[in-house]
Amino acid sequence: MLDEHTFATGEERPLHVFHPAGGLHHDWPNRASGFCVYNDIAVAIAQVLRASEAKVLYIDFDAHHGDGVQRAFYDEPRVMTISLHETGRYLFPGTGDVLELGNGLGRGYSVNVPLEPFTEDDSYIEAIDALLTPLVISFAPDVIVSQHGCDTHAWDPLTHLGLTMRGISAQIKAAHQLAHAYCQGRWVALGGGGYDLYRVVPRAWSMLWSEMSEQPLPERLPDAWIARWRPMWESVEQQELIAQQVMGKSSSLSVFPALFQDRPEDFPAQPRRWSIGSANRHTVALVRHLLVPPSVRQAFPAAQRQSPLAGLFDLLHLQGSATPSRSKMLETQVGTLLLRDFCPPSMVERLVVDKGMYAFARLPEREHQLLMSIARRPDCALAIAHTPEGVIVGEVTLAPGDEWWEGLENVYEVAIEVSSNWRGLGVASQLLSFALELDALEDMILFALGLSWHWDTEGLGLNIYRYREMIIRLFGALGFVEYPTTEPNISMEPANVLLARIGKRVDQRAAGRFLNRLLSSPNISGL
Repeated sequence: MLDEHTFATGEERPLHVFHPAGGLHHDWPNRASGFCVYNDIAVAIAQVLRASEAKVLYIDFDAHHGDGVQRAFYDEPRVMTISLHETGRYLFPGTGDVLELGNGLGRGYSVNVPLEPFTEDDSYIEAIDALLTPLVISFAPDVIVSQHGCDTHAWDPLTHLGLTMRGISAQIKAAHQLAHAYCQGRWVALGGGGYDLYRVVPRAWSMLWSEMSEQPLPERLPDAWIARWRPMWESVEQQELIAQQVMGKSSSLSVFPALFQDRPEDFPAQPRRWSIGSANRHTVALVRHLLVPPSVRQAFPAAQRQSPLAGLFDLLHLQGSATPSRSKMLETQVGTLLLRDFCPPSMVERLVVDKGMYAFARLPEREHQLLMSIARRPDCALAIAHTPEGVIVGEVTLAPGDEWWEGLENVYEVAIEVSSNWRGLGVASQLLSFALELDALEDMILFALGLSWHWDTEGLGLNIYRYREMIIRLFGALGFVEYPTTEPNISMEPANVLLARIGKRVDQRAAGRFLNRLLSSPNISGL
């Protein structure tokens, strides 16, 4: 272990650190667990918290839930733990449910993605693509710590997951790219589980070292290495065959790899591939719905599996229009604001975001990137309030409902944010009224979620119940009504609220389907 004063200057300090013997993520403060007699990850993260004001993102790629690390920081808002693991229904430690969200100030910072047994590369990569970037943006960490247990591989004898080196490589590259995109390159990578000691672990962690050090990875394994270790593997091949059969795996076992990447022909397709992918997609959708703020979800939509909706601008302006947006002047006690709707990316790009705009993306510059992404989407509408100097101080977004509302037509989510520097001036009510005053919205069902999570209430100085009343008044003035619902965000916390406005021209059958969806039981058991 390096002494904390090893490096004389910041320039000498490495951006990337790799500790393959680490990653002991099961140990608890009062007991050893799961082959882990101490928790090096929790100790390292605690040291970062003690020595600095940094926020830490922990990503656990091991097949087993990272229960020890989650427990250590379950109520800590400066640490977000993300664990992608095989569901605990069949695998130790039996934890890692989607609804393990954190406690107190740490609520919303514990993220669990329990995946189905026999999950393969495509479904796994789809999950990390849909979740990691939105979560990182909404948390804004200063450093990433990742655990790279490679027992997710199809050849591993102690788990049921079915990844190949393609899926493991995707994990590694995702962590590296996120570190450089959002944490100025600060990345600590650790080892972890992995029980095919000859065919999987050496290749997986060599890949990790190659990625971290930005060195090219050769296609073939060294002949000398194969000559040394293949006989060792052959001596335990029968034991591995028995272990594979116990775990229900069907991958070809009479193969010792000669390449860093796996050959597809060595891994028969999982017969339940479609149903496994569908179940994982549902889990990912629920995680996004619960833990990714609305504006971030809108900027990073999940992969479309149906024909995309017509452009919202065309839908709302059926008679055509010579200009891409309306505008309106708003006088406040501290200055004049200009309200605009359907803001094109070219206009948003010229503006800057006020420093008090941080509820969704945590940092104003990233909030600006989110607004650019929303402005580019043809199925979204963006209304903003900005100063004459070009500073954005408020936003209202309309976007198609996420996966929870799949199958319902013309259902749009409304989200609003006003800079903390411009609150108490009536900006929210005026901007929301401006964004929703078009007659064409009477053909739509609009809904809004008032959530007591950290990204909604932070900096308001209100308790969660006063905040709930404020949201009801704000949207109620524009015809939104509170509805009882089993929607997961609302059913988990009595301070949360769902408000909806069913347009006057909405077909009664469509309205009925929407109301039935509000009271449909969410399929979250066992996730």
